[in-house]
Amino acid sequence: MKVTAGLYKTRKITTISSKKLRPTSSKIREAIFNILINRYDWNSWAHKAHLLDAFAGVGTISIEAFSRNLKEATLIEENNKIFSELKKNLSKNIPKNRVTFYRKNFFDIDLKRNCYNIVYLDPPYLSDFVNVSIKKILSEKALKKDGIIISETIKSYKFNHELNEFINFSRTYGKSSITFFKFV
Repeated sequence: MKVTAGLYKTRKITTISSKKLRPTSSKIREAIFNILINRYDWNSWAHKAHLLDAFAGVGTISIEAFSRNLKEATLIEENNKIFSELKKNLSKNIPKNRVTFYRKNFFDIDLKRNCYNIVYLDPPYLSDFVNVSIKKILSEKALKKDGIIISETIKSYKFNHELNEFINFSRTYGKSSITFFKFV
């Protein structure tokens, strides 16, 4: 895998073979950042933004965001092997003072209040983790005012009824869907 655009364009992102890992495809990564740039004016706020990459895998979304001028990120990954690869990928590209790593289960972490401008959720597809994750983020008040939550799910995923009114934008790419939430 390679970074699709920006400062680190064409740099390799290494991965490992694991049934617990499903890296976001380049097509979806490009789509996410095109949407962020064109609908959410990414270029005007990314340089001061903090990303929470809650199920980070090997860090593809965070590296893409840093390549496009993201200020800082917090990455959470509980699998030891995947976490090791995640740290390697980000240490090759990103200064240490811009990244915080947690090798823990996302649901066991106390999130920082009013800290994140953008949250990316890409948990295992056959789980209900997105609904539960959004509930956790909102109940802990981790999202800054005007913050965005982006979820990558299987296209048949059903969000909790009370979340539907906050869906700002959604697109389907093959078997996956990308959904943008605004809680304003």
